Formats: sequence, C-alpha cells, structure tokens
Amino acid sequence: MSKSFANKVVAERLVLKSVNKYTSGTLQLTGLTNNSISSWVNLHGLEKNSEIELILKEISELCHRMSDRSKEAFESIDDRFLEGISHKIPTLIDLLKDKFK
Repeated sequence: MSKSFANKVVAERLVLKSVNKYTSGTLQLTGLTNNSISSWVNLHGLEKNSEIELILKEISELCHRMSDRSKEAFESIDDRFLEGISHKIPTLIDLLKDKFK
C-alpha cells in the first residue's frame, strides 16, 4: 500500500470520527464522496453550500489529491495535503458544535 493512500485513509477516518461525534446511527456521515456529503447535509437539514458542507467537500478534495499519484514524481504532496486537512478540522468541529448542540 502506498504511503499516500494510507495517509488518505487516516485523514478520512479522522474527519469521519470528528463529524460523527455529533451524530449517531443512520445520521452519521458514511464517507467523503460528494454524494455522501450531500446526502448527510440533506439528512440534517443544512443549507446547500453551508460552511460545513463546503469544508467537508474541501477536505474530500484534499483527500482525493493525496491518493492521486500523477504529480508525485514532481512534488511531495502528502505532507501539504495532510497539513491542509489538519488546519480545516478545528474549524469544522467548531461549526459542528454550534449546529449540533
């Protein structure tokens, strides 16, 4: 297994764990695909393109880029994307706390 794929899985699990701390059972986010995120947003009655949805989709894109090996020969991408995800999670958690009090 490549390091970038393993890092992607770790990052996705961290995000899902952070989000699902505020929801339970069938109300939990099941993945970081656009469809999963959109379904979760609808399920919770969040506005389309809410800040929570946008952050989740940004993180989703960063995770996807982590496993996209096409640029790996030219630049090291893992650390940059992991850092980007790490910086977004606290903001996401604050928004979730406000929404799911």
